[in-house]
Amino acid sequence: MGGHAAQIDLPYTPQQVFDLVADIESYPRFLPHVASAHIRSRNGNVLVVDQRLRFKVIDLPFTTRAVLEPPTGISIVCADAPFGTFTEQWSFAANPSGGTILRSSTEFSLRSSLLRAVLSAAFGELQAVTLRAFRARAKALYN
Repeated sequence: MGGHAAQIDLPYTPQQVFDLVADIESYPRFLPHVASAHIRSRNGNVLVVDQRLRFKVIDLPFTTRAVLEPPTGISIVCADAPFGTFTEQWSFAANPSGGTILRSSTEFSLRSSLLRAVLSAAFGELQAVTLRAFRARAKALYN
């Protein structure tokens, strides 16, 4: 089982940051490791999302279930092969000094030893790239 957590402060409202992260189908435009993202179904605040991750030698299609809780959080679960388990929590908290504290925490296990070797070592880097990309995307959209 692996896990990572990170946070960044952004000078935008929690609703703006929530909207940015919840715009899953835009991910391939600004997240270099997301090759595709498509909402397969939507039932109220629950989305079923088909995605494809490309990173180094990995080309990994998978499906997630995302529960949107605007403007404070998004919970994501994936039980697709090759994941044994995958949960990700996004939170959007108002920063007392203004803006939003964006937090991401992920827990996962992988069935494949190759994926475990590549992704476990690189997941912190992927998370950092993701947060930097969200910062740049927010700046492009909201400034």
